[in-house]
Amino acid sequence: MNTQHADLYAALASCFQHPGKDLVAAVQDGTLEATIESGVVSLSTASLEDVPPVEDAATVRREYLRTFEAFEGEYAPPAESAYEEWWDGTERGILSGPPASDMKRRYEALDAEVPPEYPADHVSLLLEYASLLLDAAQYEEYARFHAAHFDWIPAFRERVEETSDSAFYLWAVRLLDSVVGAMGEQYVD
Repeated sequence: MNTQHADLYAALASCFQHPGKDLVAAVQDGTLEATIESGVVSLSTASLEDVPPVEDAATVRREYLRTFEAFEGEYAPPAESAYEEWWDGTERGILSGPPASDMKRRYEALDAEVPPEYPADHVSLLLEYASLLLDAAQYEEYARFHAAHFDWIPAFRERVEETSDSAFYLWAVRLLDSVVGAMGEQYVD
């Protein structure tokens, strides 16, 4: 069961990374949906809708940029620091927040580098880290990590819902919120 949860988080992480042909292939051949469904089945309070189709890598890339990187108009930053109260949006960048600093330390402890295209507290990196904890059966550490780093997900979902018209990313963020809530009930509460 916990391997399924680790795989579920890894699959969700892939939904929030810069998209390419691998994501499109996983959606089109059903691999993404099968992996997610396998993990969601064991979470009684998580819900799963069908994965919306994606046309091609160029289209999903434009949707990603529009949804998460201010390509056009308002957007939803996919990093924890942007949703924490300390951030005033003008004097500090999202890379310098306490969540990002904590994640940098965590990745350094693993002797892993944060990819330069992401802030250290990017949602996909948080999900990958949580996946590693579950895969290693570090459940107490996962519970602490979950409590410390996933409380902003509902605000992130709301922001995506307010600013995006991408069926895929709306689906992904709603699923993310549902899964994170259910995982909290199972491992934290």
